[in-house]
Amino acid sequence: MKKITLIWILFFLPYFVFANADTKSKEMCECLKKAKSSQAESDKKECLNLREKHVKALKKGSKQHEGYLKSLNQCEQELAGLPQVDPNLSTEEKTKLVCDCMKQATKQNRMGCFKLQSDYAKTISDSEEKKAFNLNSQSCGE
Repeated sequence: MKKITLIWILFFLPYFVFANADTKSKEMCECLKKAKSSQAESDKKECLNLREKHVKALKKGSKQHEGYLKSLNQCEQELAGLPQVDPNLSTEEKTKLVCDCMKQATKQNRMGCFKLQSDYAKTISDSEEKKAFNLNSQSCGE
C-alpha cells in the first residue's frame, strides 16, 4: 500500500507544483491589472508584497519559479500593450515590430519597446544575425 501511495505522489507531484506556479502567476497578474487600473499606491504595494511572497514560496531559481516568471512576463507584456514575442518571425519582421513600437511609444512607454527588443534578441541563436538585429532595431529608435 505504501508503494502505491508513493508512486501516486511521485506521479502527480509535478502537476501540483506547476499548477501552484500557474495559480500564483494568475493571482499576480490580477493584482497588477487592479493596480494599473486604480493607480493607488496601496494596490501597487500589495503587488510588491505578493510577488515577494510568491518568490519565497516558489524558491527563487527553481523550475516552478522560472515558470512563474515566464507566465508573469506574458501578463506584463499584455498590460504594457506589447505584442507577444513570436520566435518564428523572420529577423526583418522582428526588427519591424520593434521599430514600430519605438515610433508609436511615448517616452514613458519606450521601456516596453526595449524589453520587446531584448526578448526578440533572445530568440535569435545565430550570433551574427543577433548582432545585425540589435544594430538595426537600435538605429530605428533614434
